[in-house]
Amino acid sequence: MRINTIGLVPPQSPLAILLLAALAISCGTVRNPALEHARDVYQKAHQDPMIVRHAAAALARAGQTLEDADRLWADEKDVIEVEHLAYIVEKRVEIAQVTAQRRFAADEIRQTRSQRPATNDSRSR
Repeated sequence: MRINTIGLVPPQSPLAILLLAALAISCGTVRNPALEHARDVYQKAHQDPMIVRHAAAALARAGQTLEDADRLWADEKDVIEVEHLAYIVEKRVEIAQVTAQRRFAADEIRQTRSQRPATNDSRSR
């Protein structure tokens, strides 16, 4: 029995074939770290009820950009363009977060003002 150059497994053994198949499968799915990070950021925002309620449109724009980046990565593996789109996703999520905070604060102010008892102050006339 001849041992391969690595010295671990005979070249025709079922284990060698299995290892080669696993290596081929794992090489087929190349990940883009920037895209993965953008996906994580988007998912976290998508699970935040305040953002979903108060900034749904901004979050939807981030989601659409993420879909575009996913499609581009799957079709072309264009690293530079995908990283650019991933950056845009992150910025759009930040915009959604700030928009949600601003709208939530505005709602709180309106609610506080509507609960305040009316004063009859003759000095303001």
